[in-house]
Formats: sequence, structure tokens, C-alpha cells
Amino acid sequence: MKILIVGDFLSQIYESAFFDAFLKSGHNVFKFSTGDYFKNKSFFCRLQNKFLFGPIGWKINRDLISCVEMKKPDLIFIYRGSLIFADTIKKIKKTGAMVFGYNNDDPFSEKYSFYIWRHWLKAVPCYDHIFVYRQKNLDDYKKIGYKKTSFLRAYYVKEKNFPIEKLPTNKYVCDVIFAGHWENDGRDEYIKAIIDAGINLKLYGPEWQRSKYYNFFKNKLGYEIKSLKDDYNLALNSAKIALVFLSKLNNDTYTRRNFEIPVVKTFMLSEYGDDLNNLFAAGREADYFHNKEEMIEKINYYLANENKRKEIVEAGYRRLIKDSHEVANRINEIISIFNKYKNELR
Repeated sequence: MKILIVGDFLSQIYESAFFDAFLKSGHNVFKFSTGDYFKNKSFFCRLQNKFLFGPIGWKINRDLISCVEMKKPDLIFIYRGSLIFADTIKKIKKTGAMVFGYNNDDPFSEKYSFYIWRHWLKAVPCYDHIFVYRQKNLDDYKKIGYKKTSFLRAYYVKEKNFPIEKLPTNKYVCDVIFAGHWENDGRDEYIKAIIDAGINLKLYGPEWQRSKYYNFFKNKLGYEIKSLKDDYNLALNSAKIALVFLSKLNNDTYTRRNFEIPVVKTFMLSEYGDDLNNLFAAGREADYFHNKEEMIEKINYYLANENKRKEIVEAGYRRLIKDSHEVANRINEIISIFNKYKNELR
């Protein structure tokens, strides 16, 4: 099967993870990287990238059509196609290719600026199938008259997310870690509460410079807060407890870290959600908090009760493996939908 994956390819955990998994499954896979078109950091280029308009966008769509006509893939998988036009999808489908879409953000969230998802939403009827990251979006698409959807959760990547048996001495060793982005949803208040409680914390991730507490965090922690990149797995392994906050911008009921933390056998303490509790049972396979006070209480409890913490860690790991949340499992789901449509066309 020939597969073309379309996306910005700026991160190893999104389009690249799908590309590698399809490749390992024995398929003939190609990339179309929209990110390559924005390497010029001029003001006009950055303006087009932000507002999704202009000659660069038009060129991307023309080049995508040419690429499809040349490669003639069986499946085109468009990851977060915020700059792919409806007319482009109509044209590339004329080659006989099936076009699937996937969006890990919530294009129906009212907290996004209107222009972010305008191309995506206009193109929705043109897709053969759209995979959604959260259950909520299944209903969102139905409300606009589109029903060819299915739920495709996030995943971990076994080559990148794994337990380290002999942990080396390193700068990430701590009691509690949060490795994730800043968002204006009050999560910085929770981080401040942990520091104020005197708990040994490490904090990493993008956008934390935007927090009103950034200088406080930097002074208390003794370093500039940045993304971990290649050290992400080592850092998660080096903590006793890893925190999870759910994005309010995207109306998330779970996140990728809910798979990446259990698989490295670090204790997961997450903001509560019914969806999450169905994935990992509270107090048995992970644990949850509803407010700052409960979070601090549970951090102190699990730091003081190592045997209980390790018991939950092992149970969470077993549940994760049993329920099949690796990227290869997601690839199998995509291929299953493709085969279903192909059989219907025969």
C-alpha cells in the first residue's frame, strides 16, 4: 500500500510517529512536509504561517496536488490540515486516492481565533474519513452534517517512551515533575502551590515564559524553563511522580502524557476526568486530583508510601499494555478503516 502523510513534521511524536509506524508495517510511505515552506523566518513568512493565508499557502496546495499526481498513493493521511484547501482535496481524490484527516486539536473550540481552523472546517465534507482525538468531536462533526468519523486516541512510541532499568545519575532526579506546555488555565497556580509546599519539583515545557509566575519559578528552580526534547524519557523516568493537566483550550479529557507516563513506570497523578478514570482506575492504576489541596495531599501521601506508589505503577503499566496504546495499534485502526471502505467500493 502506498501512503502519503501530509503535515508540518516539526515534531517527532506526531506525523513522524505515524510515518515510522506505517513504514515498519511494511507499507510504502512518503512525506509531504508543509513545515519546509516556512523555514524562511522573514516577517511576511511568519505572518502567513500565523494567519494561514498568502502565496506560501497557495504553493503548498499546488505542490501537494503535483506530489499526489506523481506518487499516486492509495491513501493520503492529512495530519492537522489547517492549510489544506477543500478544492485541493477534491482534486487529489480524482487520482483515486482515499483521503483521511486527523486533528489532535479541537477545531470546534471557541477559544481558538476564528482563522485557525477555517480551511480545515471548510474542507471537512471533502474527506473520506476523519479521525478524532476526543469523543466530543464525534458529536461536533455530526452537528455540521459529517458522519464519517471514528475515535483515534493518542499513543506512546515504544522506541521513545520506555522504562530505564539502570537509571543514571542525572539532573532530572526529583520527587515530582511536570513536563508539558503552559496554558492559561490556572495550571501555573498548581505548580506554585507545589513549590510553596516545599516539594522537590522539576518543571519543563514550552510557553512557560508567558506565566505570571515565570520569574518566581525560574528563581526557585534555578534554571530557564524549556522543552526537554531528547531528554523527555530520561526526565520522566527520573521522577517519582509525574503530573498531568488537561488542556482547556482543546477541551481535553485525556492527553498523550496519560500514556507516556505509565509506560515508563512512573507514578501518574493527573487532573481528574471520567474518561481518564475509565482508562486507569483511580487509586489502583493511577490517581487523580480535583483541586490544589487534593493534589498536594496526594503528592505527600504517595511520596511517603513507596510500596503503594509502586503497586499502582505496576498495575497502570499492565493496564496500558493490555489495552494496546502504542502507535502501531493506532496504525492498525487506520488501515482497518481503509480496508473497510475499499471493500465497500468493490
